[in-house]
Amino acid sequence: MESIAHLRHLYTYNDWANRRILVAVKGSGSERCCQILAHLLVTEMEYYERLFGKDSTGFNFWPDLTVEDCGELARAVSQAYEKLLRRFDDEGLEIIAKYRSSEGIPYQNTYREHLTHVLMHSSTHRGNIMLKLREEGFEPPKIDYIIYLRETKYI
Repeated sequence: MESIAHLRHLYTYNDWANRRILVAVKGSGSERCCQILAHLLVTEMEYYERLFGKDSTGFNFWPDLTVEDCGELARAVSQAYEKLLRRFDDEGLEIIAKYRSSEGIPYQNTYREHLTHVLMHSSTHRGNIMLKLREEGFEPPKIDYIIYLRETKYI
C-alpha cells in the first residue's frame, strides 16, 4: 500500500476511535476526560493549521470545551484531514511545512512527519482517557486498531 493510501486509512481509523471516545466521555460525564479529549482535538486542528504555516505562538492546547464542543470539533477536524489527504499523492507528503510552536520557536517538518505525529499524539491521549474512564468506574470503548479492522471488514 502506498504511504498516502495508508495514511488515509489510518485517519479514517483515527476518526472512528475519536468518535467512540467522544460517546464514552459524554456518557461518563467526566470533566477530566472531556479536558483530555478537548486537548486531543484542538491539537489535531492546530497541527492541521500548522501545515499551512500557522504561527502557534501562545496557543492554548488545553481549552475549556464542553463535550458538545468536542463533538463539533471532532467533525471539523475529521473533514479537514479527509479533504487534505484526498488532494495528496506520496510525493506531496515530502512538502515542508514551516511554523512556530506555542513557545514561538520556528520549526519545519514534512507533511508526512506532521500527519504521523498527529496520529500518535491522539492515540496517546485516547489511552489516557481510557485509563481515566476505568479509574472513574466506567468501561471504556474498544478502540484497538484490530477491532476497527474487524468491524469495518478490512480483513
